[in-house]
Amino acid sequence: MKKKTSYAQKQKRLRQIFCIILAALMLLGVLMAVLPYLLLHVRAEDTVSANDTIAAEDTVTEEADLNCGPPLRIGLMFGSGVTPSFAVRANSGFKIGHVDNTTDAITPLWETPNTYIAACIDDNLALTDGYYIPSKQSVIIGGYHLDLPTAYKTMDEIQEAVRNTNKKLQAAGIYSALIYAFPAYRSGNLYVRIGDFGSAASLTSKLPAIVTALGETPSPIYPAKDVVTLLAPDSNLILFEYASQTGKLGLEAIQNETAENTEENYIITPAENTYQGCFLFARYNSGISVTNMLHLEQYVAGVVPYEIGNTWKPEALKAFSIVVRSFALANPTKHASLGVDLCNGSDCQVYMGTKKQNAAIRSAVSATAGQVITYNGKVCTTIYSAVMGGCTVNVEQIWNGTKYPYLRAVSTPWEDYASHSYGEWYSEVSAHNLYLYLAQTKGYTQLKGDIADVVITEFAENSTYVYRLDIIDIYGNKISLKGTDVIRTVLGRYLKSANFVVGRNGNIPALNRNLTMLTDSGEIDLPLIQNQEKTTIQVMTDAGIKEIDISTGLEVKQGNGSVTTFSLQDAVYDIPEDALLRLQDDSHQNFLFIGKGWGHGGGISQWGIRDLANQGATCEEIIHAYFTDVLICDYDALISAPKE
Repeated sequence: MKKKTSYAQKQKRLRQIFCIILAALMLLGVLMAVLPYLLLHVRAEDTVSANDTIAAEDTVTEEADLNCGPPLRIGLMFGSGVTPSFAVRANSGFKIGHVDNTTDAITPLWETPNTYIAACIDDNLALTDGYYIPSKQSVIIGGYHLDLPTAYKTMDEIQEAVRNTNKKLQAAGIYSALIYAFPAYRSGNLYVRIGDFGSAASLTSKLPAIVTALGETPSPIYPAKDVVTLLAPDSNLILFEYASQTGKLGLEAIQNETAENTEENYIITPAENTYQGCFLFARYNSGISVTNMLHLEQYVAGVVPYEIGNTWKPEALKAFSIVVRSFALANPTKHASLGVDLCNGSDCQVYMGTKKQNAAIRSAVSATAGQVITYNGKVCTTIYSAVMGGCTVNVEQIWNGTKYPYLRAVSTPWEDYASHSYGEWYSEVSAHNLYLYLAQTKGYTQLKGDIADVVITEFAENSTYVYRLDIIDIYGNKISLKGTDVIRTVLGRYLKSANFVVGRNGNIPALNRNLTMLTDSGEIDLPLIQNQEKTTIQVMTDAGIKEIDISTGLEVKQGNGSVTTFSLQDAVYDIPEDALLRLQDDSHQNFLFIGKGWGHGGGISQWGIRDLANQGATCEEIIHAYFTDVLICDYDALISAPKE
């Protein structure tokens, strides 16, 4: 029999439950009170050291899905960089397809278990230093073939046709490394292709036996400039041939994902870099172009760890992910004339696939997926340099080009540039060698002798970058350079950036400036005393000459009561100690280029991103520190918004 519960016992149990609830509410109140302190404490620890790697709690445990965003075609080998052959590997073999040039749609054509494939031009080929190159001697792959007349549309159909053809060749006893069947795609159809003969004569001599074996007459196919050949380097047999005016040959790594195995298979290049997406091969001039087609977010994750560190703070990684994505979407057809959207080098952004990706990179890209930097409703061209050296430069003064309102010169006092590679630097050159370099290497033949002077005639607006420079030889001949990156490029052997001054004979003329002041008695020059610590002017007072620090500006009250504000912009120039010692040798006749920063100096600083993140800045704060009056928006929402 079930024992009854008394009224007193019920009351006691209710009181116990009430006490438990009351205690839980009190504990919750304590947690709410201390939570802000705990959050602040965690944030402070996040900025302890500039060399800290990302802590375990800063990363995600789940792998981010980056298979999203519009497709991009990134050129790996294109233009003048094409090669007669390019080999790739994939652990589980390859899918072969036709990739439409307009829609990016992939039509499956063939699959092969071969894990090692070389894409080559269609010709007689020899193997030299691991590359298949056209040759008339030592030919191991012939460029002459035979096509059977029947056209096929599907992969299943062509697989069956190739299988049956090889059976017939085997039954006739003529199947060999010279006479074998493989698929070929041309004019939108699939055909059975036979053999890799080294000449038309060789093809003709074998034709009767092939006709007898197959019961039909194939057509001769000679080497063509629009054909891409896929062959197996392990056997030197052709696997597939492709020609199309409307698309490119595509290769994808076969995936073997199961419940037990979720590891992704990649395409692996000779440099041992690993790539997602599809590799596109096409004939270009005398070689094969290689393009990686993949989703936008996969591309971003393949750029970030090669342009900055993959162990930087999460906010730095997120900020740079947005910068990379914005650049790509603002320049979608930068290299369209060469058949790709963007290149994989510094002319666009350094992209090398998945090898340096980690959970932190994928988390940062996933957390910011689709986010772009915009100005006035358009995605910004988010240029960047490695190190700025204390300030950036207006974009129109870099390349003498278009002015963008969001790419303005800004001061970057948070940048610990002296601790970064080439944050501070100097180089030295004699007057004679500078002349030889400019006249012979750079082509400034109007210079006829040793360089007598290098004169900075104008700094960029609100910046310490040099905007105009005159170089004069001993005969008075002169070249004038305009544009900060023009100057950096011309003097590339000696400059890491255009953020520099020139010293010689113990003197830096660009820093020997006076402050011109308008007084009731007219204009007067107040001499500046400059070193690495302070900038002062000497003023005569009732008590004698007095030095006044004007590094932060100076206000002067005129006799008529008006107040004029003077500022000495970046008058103090950090000079490395060893360069300063060299400069102070009055007998030293060489030119000294003393500078800060590495790169063109526009947009955002890669190392500056890290410095800001280490100081606790958020992703958004980092972006707004460098780009003027911009918004961070979702790209899909941006392009779908109604246009005014």
